[in-house]
Amino acid sequence: MSITKYEEIKIRTKNNEILWKNIHGIATEDTANIMDKAMLNWLTELTNTLEIWINKGLNLTTGELILARTNLGSIVEFWLRHFYTAYYEDYQNNPITNKNNVAKNAQKDASFDELKKFSTGILWKDDTDPMYKWVDSIQHKRNAIHSFLYKEIGTPTEFLNDVDFLLDFIKKIENQLPSILDCINVIPSGYVDIDGLFYNI
Repeated sequence: MSITKYEEIKIRTKNNEILWKNIHGIATEDTANIMDKAMLNWLTELTNTLEIWINKGLNLTTGELILARTNLGSIVEFWLRHFYTAYYEDYQNNPITNKNNVAKNAQKDASFDELKKFSTGILWKDDTDPMYKWVDSIQHKRNAIHSFLYKEIGTPTEFLNDVDFLLDFIKKIENQLPSILDCINVIPSGYVDIDGLFYNI
């Protein structure tokens, strides 16, 4: 079956929601309780909304491109928060801290910028890594809507290229998340076995 990168992004995002929406008995209770509140369905909905901007393609107006950038930036930030929620205990042992050395909650207190920088050495090597540079660019273009000062948001073509690269980012996160599939014996309803992993159980 041949699918587009965006179709694969949607499948992987929905699979992620299905696998992580109820992990009681698989993860620790603290992690499971926090994941219960993660609203992973919103990540799926935000991802589905990208289709609006993809369909407009090169005809995106400036206003639409700003909203498209906000949409994409929210998705990338959501995935980062999801990653540190999945590794809740590990994060608690070495958290992002404020100026008073008090731990910041990765789900709601840490900023996108802090999560990006904190992920150096975890999700990417350093700030010269192509993945870091991409996330940095996504963050800055997403923040353009929050300022009266002009900020570069790129072109519709660059936005569409960034959506394509989102697939690489999601795979990067997926490959470093704990494997829920190793802990279950039945394919969950709605899950699409895009990688054929269930045949290995």
